[in-house]
Amino acid sequence: MTSWTTFIRTPLDPSLLFCAMKKILTSVFLLTFLAGGLQADFSDSMKARLGDLVAAKDAGSIGEGVDGYVHLRDSGNAAARKLVDAENADRKKLFISLAGKTGGTVQAVAGKFSKALASKAKAGHWFRKSSGVWVKK
Repeated sequence: MTSWTTFIRTPLDPSLLFCAMKKILTSVFLLTFLAGGLQADFSDSMKARLGDLVAAKDAGSIGEGVDGYVHLRDSGNAAARKLVDAENADRKKLFISLAGKTGGTVQAVAGKFSKALASKAKAGHWFRKSSGVWVKK
């Protein structure tokens, strides 16, 4: 039988602690900001468009950027262009709303949003670095 004093004195693996904290902070961020009090005008349309967004990411015609916005990878795809424009307009409203609630900047909110999306993205989805170079997860 292990006592509490033995358990408390046992050193933690720093990499496990970092991963756990990252998951907790990401979850807290998403729950706090995405679930709480968003205006229906953009949150409903974002939810409705999610399936199309994921399908376009799966097809490789769009990808995420480090700026928090969706970017077009296939310039000849008019449907993807329309999807990107609509999603980015709603994301801009979301970022402005969250920045106002947190007292942060729009760019900081967008950056956190981007990091959260990247950490939960499916293998095969594309991401555009700040240099403009595309990488596949």
